[in-house]
Amino acid sequence: MLTPLLLGLAGSLHCIGMCGPLMLAIPLPASERRVVLAQMMLYHAGRILSYSALGILFGFLGKGIAIAGFQQALSLVSGVFIIAMAFVAWRFEHLVTALPGFGAFTRAIQHKLGVLLRAHNRSATFSIGMLNGLLPCGMVYAALAGAISTTNSVEGGIFMAFFGLGTLPLLLTATVAGRSFGFSLRAKIKVVQPILLTLAGLLLLQRGLHLDLSLFESAVPKAGYECH
Repeated sequence: MLTPLLLGLAGSLHCIGMCGPLMLAIPLPASERRVVLAQMMLYHAGRILSYSALGILFGFLGKGIAIAGFQQALSLVSGVFIIAMAFVAWRFEHLVTALPGFGAFTRAIQHKLGVLLRAHNRSATFSIGMLNGLLPCGMVYAALAGAISTTNSVEGGIFMAFFGLGTLPLLLTATVAGRSFGFSLRAKIKVVQPILLTLAGLLLLQRGLHLDLSLFESAVPKAGYECH
């Protein structure tokens, strides 16, 4: 599960800039740090649940593609897509939101988030996380490319769960640091994002090439066969 963890870490670098304002807007009790962290874990649990549900769906779609005989191609295309997202994630988000009906869907989620942010209870915090997991995000799309390549609904869900877990270290650090997590620091760590995405993409490419090698080896007669 190294690939989804790498994607999650890369995604957290993206989220600090894109979702940071939302996390800071979540109403948190003015109490000790462990209580604040517990509240934020509810938010992240909701987010990871949405990721896992999407992973189950995309893993199921991948299974259909694999049955059609395109498993190797799926891994290769997914790897290339993830590497491409290292450089065009923000542009891809704009393309997705421009799709028919997707803009209205996004606005509906944003409206519901506005309502929930005015509530001050744990269920609202959990729901905010769930809805945030459905907002347009290039890093989530990159992770879903990995989930669909698992060609299995359960493995796809697990893949996305590990992606969500990979985002936790940096996002929790940003929550605790708050506004002291300045723009200069964000800019420095953001340089690492393309590297992590490229590594994750290369892992999927290696998987696709390995599948291709396995097919080749199975087609070549093994040495030492019996003569008749």
